[in-house]
Amino acid sequence: MVSSTSFVTIAAAVAVSVHQVQAHGFVENPKSEFKGSENSDWVVQIDPQWKGDWAGAKGDEALVALYKELKVANNAKDIRTLFDSDTSLYGENCGFTNPDATPKDPPTDGTATFSRGIVHAGPCEIWLDDKMVLQNDDCQSAYGDGTQETIAVFKPVDYSSCAAGGCMFRFYWMGLQRLDGTPYWQVYKNCVPLTGPPGGGAAQTSPSTGDGSNVSQTSPSTGNSDSPSSEA
Repeated sequence: MVSSTSFVTIAAAVAVSVHQVQAHGFVENPKSEFKGSENSDWVVQIDPQWKGDWAGAKGDEALVALYKELKVANNAKDIRTLFDSDTSLYGENCGFTNPDATPKDPPTDGTATFSRGIVHAGPCEIWLDDKMVLQNDDCQSAYGDGTQETIAVFKPVDYSSCAAGGCMFRFYWMGLQRLDGTPYWQVYKNCVPLTGPPGGGAAQTSPSTGDGSNVSQTSPSTGNSDSPSSEA
Protein backbone atom coordinates (compact mmCIF):
# COMPACT_ATOMS: atom_id res chain seq x y z
CA MET A 1 0.00 0.00 0.00
CA VAL A 2 1.36 3.43 -0.96
CA SER A 3 1.47 5.85 1.95
CA SER A 4 0.06 9.37 1.86
CA THR A 5 3.62 10.62 2.36
CA SER A 6 4.67 8.91 -0.88
CA PHE A 7 1.82 10.57 -2.76
CA VAL A 8 2.90 13.96 -1.42
CA THR A 9 6.51 13.30 -2.44
CA ILE A 10 5.49 12.20 -5.93
CA ALA A 11 3.19 15.19 -6.36
CA ALA A 12 5.96 17.56 -5.32
CA ALA A 13 8.40 15.94 -7.73
CA VAL A 14 5.90 16.21 -10.59
CA ALA A 15 5.25 19.87 -9.78
CA VAL A 16 8.97 20.64 -9.84
CA SER A 17 9.40 18.71 -13.10
CA VAL A 18 6.53 20.59 -14.79
CA HIS A 19 7.92 23.91 -13.59
CA GLN A 20 11.38 23.10 -14.94
CA VAL A 21 9.99 22.00 -18.32
CA GLN A 22 8.12 25.28 -18.64
CA ALA A 23 11.25 27.24 -17.85
CA HIS A 24 13.42 25.87 -20.63
CA GLY A 25 13.78 26.26 -24.37
CA PHE A 26 16.11 26.95 -27.28
CA VAL A 27 16.17 28.63 -30.67
CA GLU A 28 14.09 26.47 -33.02
CA ASN A 29 14.42 28.56 -36.21
CA PRO A 30 17.16 28.91 -37.29
CA LYS A 31 17.58 25.40 -35.94
CA SER A 32 19.89 24.86 -32.99
CA GLU A 33 21.94 21.68 -32.95
CA PHE A 34 23.49 20.26 -29.81
CA LYS A 35 26.84 18.80 -28.81
CA GLY A 36 25.03 15.79 -27.36
CA SER A 37 21.35 15.00 -27.11
CA GLU A 38 18.87 17.87 -27.40
CA ASN A 39 19.09 19.98 -24.27
CA SER A 40 16.74 22.87 -23.57
CA ASP A 41 18.04 23.48 -20.05
CA TRP A 42 19.64 26.65 -18.78
CA VAL A 43 23.44 26.62 -18.92
CA VAL A 44 23.82 27.74 -15.31
CA GLN A 45 21.52 28.96 -12.55
CA ILE A 46 23.28 31.37 -10.20
CA ASP A 47 22.64 34.01 -7.58
CA PRO A 48 22.11 37.52 -9.01
CA GLN A 49 25.54 39.01 -9.59
CA TRP A 50 24.53 42.64 -9.09
CA LYS A 51 23.86 43.76 -5.54
CA GLY A 52 20.28 44.90 -5.05
CA ASP A 53 17.03 44.03 -3.32
CA TRP A 54 16.26 41.02 -5.49
CA ALA A 55 14.45 39.24 -2.66
CA GLY A 56 12.20 42.26 -2.18
CA ALA A 57 11.26 42.52 -5.86
CA LYS A 58 7.81 40.91 -5.93
CA GLY A 59 6.50 39.85 -9.30
CA ASP A 60 7.91 40.01 -12.82
CA GLU A 61 7.45 43.75 -13.28
CA ALA A 62 9.43 44.47 -10.11
CA LEU A 63 12.21 42.09 -11.16
CA VAL A 64 12.50 43.74 -14.58
CA ALA A 65 12.46 47.22 -13.02
CA LEU A 66 15.26 46.24 -10.65
CA TYR A 67 17.24 44.69 -13.50
CA LYS A 68 16.96 47.92 -15.52
CA GLU A 69 18.02 50.01 -12.52
CA LEU A 70 21.05 47.82 -11.76
CA LYS A 71 21.97 47.55 -15.44
CA VAL A 72 22.55 51.31 -15.45
CA ALA A 73 24.25 51.30 -12.04
CA ASN A 74 26.68 48.59 -13.18
CA ASN A 75 27.33 50.25 -16.56
CA ALA A 76 26.26 47.08 -18.34
CA LYS A 77 26.22 47.55 -22.11
CA ASP A 78 24.56 44.23 -22.90
CA ILE A 79 24.17 40.76 -21.43
CA ARG A 80 26.48 39.19 -24.00
CA THR A 81 29.41 41.14 -22.60
CA LEU A 82 28.42 40.05 -19.11
CA PHE A 83 27.83 36.38 -19.94
CA ASP A 84 30.96 36.01 -22.06
CA SER A 85 33.17 37.77 -19.51
CA ASP A 86 33.53 34.73 -17.23
CA THR A 87 32.62 31.31 -18.60
CA SER A 88 33.45 29.66 -15.26
CA LEU A 89 30.58 31.66 -13.73
CA TYR A 90 28.14 32.14 -16.61
CA GLY A 91 28.72 28.87 -18.44
CA GLU A 92 30.58 27.95 -21.59
CA ASN A 93 30.16 29.86 -24.82
CA CYS A 94 27.17 28.64 -26.85
CA GLY A 95 25.92 26.60 -23.90
CA PHE A 96 24.88 23.11 -25.00
CA THR A 97 24.52 24.05 -28.68
CA ASN A 98 27.07 23.12 -31.33
CA PRO A 99 28.71 26.13 -33.02
CA ASP A 100 30.35 23.75 -35.53
CA ALA A 101 27.07 22.32 -36.78
CA THR A 102 26.15 22.44 -40.46
CA PRO A 103 25.24 26.08 -41.27
CA LYS A 104 21.54 26.82 -41.59
CA ASP A 105 19.78 29.18 -43.97
CA PRO A 106 18.41 32.21 -42.11
CA PRO A 107 14.64 32.77 -42.00
CA THR A 108 13.45 34.96 -44.87
CA ASP A 109 10.68 36.67 -42.90
CA GLY A 110 12.90 38.62 -40.50
CA THR A 111 12.13 36.49 -37.46
CA ALA A 112 13.71 33.96 -35.13
CA THR A 113 11.56 31.42 -33.32
CA PHE A 114 11.97 29.89 -29.87
CA SER A 115 10.99 26.28 -29.18
CA ARG A 116 8.22 27.39 -26.79
CA GLY A 117 6.99 30.45 -24.98
CA ILE A 118 9.30 32.57 -22.85
CA VAL A 119 8.01 31.98 -19.31
CA HIS A 120 10.43 34.05 -17.24
CA ALA A 121 10.88 37.80 -17.25
CA GLY A 122 14.30 39.09 -18.21
CA PRO A 123 16.43 40.42 -21.06
CA CYS A 124 17.39 38.66 -24.26
CA GLU A 125 19.58 39.52 -27.24
CA ILE A 126 20.30 38.22 -30.73
CA TRP A 127 23.67 38.84 -32.37
CA LEU A 128 25.04 38.09 -35.83
CA ASP A 129 28.76 37.69 -35.24
CA ASP A 130 29.58 40.89 -33.32
CA LYS A 131 26.51 42.93 -34.29
CA MET A 132 23.48 43.00 -32.01
CA VAL A 133 20.31 42.86 -34.12
CA LEU A 134 17.65 42.44 -31.42
CA GLN A 135 17.44 43.37 -27.74
CA ASN A 136 14.70 43.68 -25.15
CA ASP A 137 14.85 44.07 -21.38
CA ASP A 138 11.80 41.83 -20.90
CA CYS A 139 11.45 39.21 -23.60
CA GLN A 140 8.59 37.46 -21.81
CA SER A 141 6.23 40.40 -22.25
CA ALA A 142 7.65 41.53 -25.59
CA TYR A 143 7.49 38.19 -27.42
CA GLY A 144 4.77 36.18 -25.71
CA ASP A 145 2.13 36.03 -23.03
CA GLY A 146 4.02 34.22 -20.28
CA THR A 147 2.82 30.75 -21.25
CA GLN A 148 4.86 28.02 -22.90
CA GLU A 149 2.00 27.33 -25.35
CA THR A 150 2.39 30.70 -27.10
CA ILE A 151 5.60 30.21 -29.06
CA ALA A 152 7.95 33.18 -28.78
CA VAL A 153 8.74 34.78 -32.14
CA PHE A 154 11.53 37.36 -32.06
CA LYS A 155 11.16 40.18 -34.58
CA PRO A 156 12.30 42.13 -36.40
CA VAL A 157 15.63 40.41 -36.97
CA ASP A 158 17.64 41.84 -39.87
CA TYR A 159 19.84 39.07 -41.27
CA SER A 160 21.32 41.20 -44.05
CA SER A 161 24.46 42.00 -42.03
CA CYS A 162 25.44 38.32 -42.15
CA ALA A 163 28.50 37.95 -44.38
CA ALA A 164 28.14 36.19 -47.72
CA GLY A 165 30.42 33.46 -46.40
CA GLY A 166 28.29 32.93 -43.32
CA CYS A 167 28.04 34.20 -39.76
CA MET A 168 27.23 33.01 -36.25
CA PHE A 169 23.74 33.60 -34.84
CA ARG A 170 23.97 34.01 -31.07
CA PHE A 171 21.04 34.10 -28.64
CA TYR A 172 21.39 35.20 -25.02
CA TRP A 173 18.68 35.22 -22.37
CA MET A 174 18.78 36.00 -18.66
CA GLY A 175 15.76 34.37 -17.04
CA LEU A 176 14.86 36.15 -13.81
CA GLN A 177 13.70 33.14 -11.81
CA ARG A 178 12.35 32.77 -8.30
CA LEU A 179 12.35 29.36 -6.58
CA ASP A 180 10.81 29.02 -3.13
CA GLY A 181 11.13 32.76 -2.71
CA THR A 182 14.82 32.84 -3.63
CA PRO A 183 15.80 34.85 -6.75
CA TYR A 184 18.17 33.42 -9.35
CA TRP A 185 19.60 34.27 -12.73
CA GLN A 186 19.18 31.56 -15.34
CA VAL A 187 21.67 31.85 -18.20
CA TYR A 188 20.76 30.64 -21.70
CA LYS A 189 23.16 30.70 -24.66
CA ASN A 190 22.47 29.32 -28.15
CA CYS A 191 24.70 29.44 -31.23
CA VAL A 192 23.58 28.61 -34.77
CA PRO A 193 25.97 28.96 -37.74
CA LEU A 194 24.25 30.56 -40.73
CA THR A 195 25.02 30.18 -44.43
CA GLY A 196 24.80 33.91 -45.16
CA PRO A 197 22.19 36.65 -45.63
CA PRO A 198 18.72 35.77 -46.98
CA GLY A 199 19.11 37.14 -50.49
CA GLY A 200 20.92 40.39 -49.67
CA GLY A 201 19.39 43.81 -49.14
CA ALA A 202 20.39 46.96 -47.33
CA ALA A 203 21.82 46.43 -43.87
CA GLN A 204 19.87 47.70 -40.90
CA THR A 205 21.99 50.10 -38.85
CA SER A 206 20.06 49.87 -35.58
CA PRO A 207 18.83 46.75 -33.79
CA SER A 208 15.35 46.29 -32.43
CA THR A 209 15.52 47.35 -28.79
CA GLY A 210 13.16 47.06 -25.88
CA ASP A 211 13.71 50.47 -24.34
CA GLY A 212 12.27 52.60 -27.13
CA SER A 213 15.66 53.72 -28.42
CA ASN A 214 17.77 52.83 -31.44
CA VAL A 215 21.22 51.73 -30.35
CA SER A 216 23.77 50.67 -32.91
CA GLN A 217 25.84 47.97 -31.25
CA THR A 218 28.92 46.28 -32.62
CA SER A 219 31.52 44.03 -31.04
CA PRO A 220 31.05 43.62 -27.28
CA SER A 221 34.00 44.76 -25.24
CA THR A 222 36.08 42.14 -23.50
CA GLY A 223 38.34 44.59 -21.69
CA ASN A 224 38.02 45.13 -17.98
CA SER A 225 37.29 48.83 -18.32
CA ASP A 226 34.16 48.32 -20.43
CA SER A 227 32.87 45.09 -18.97
CA PRO A 228 29.86 45.40 -16.66
CA SER A 229 30.86 45.01 -13.05
CA SER A 230 29.54 42.05 -11.10
CA GLU A 231 29.02 41.43 -7.44
CA ALA A 232 28.83 37.93 -5.99
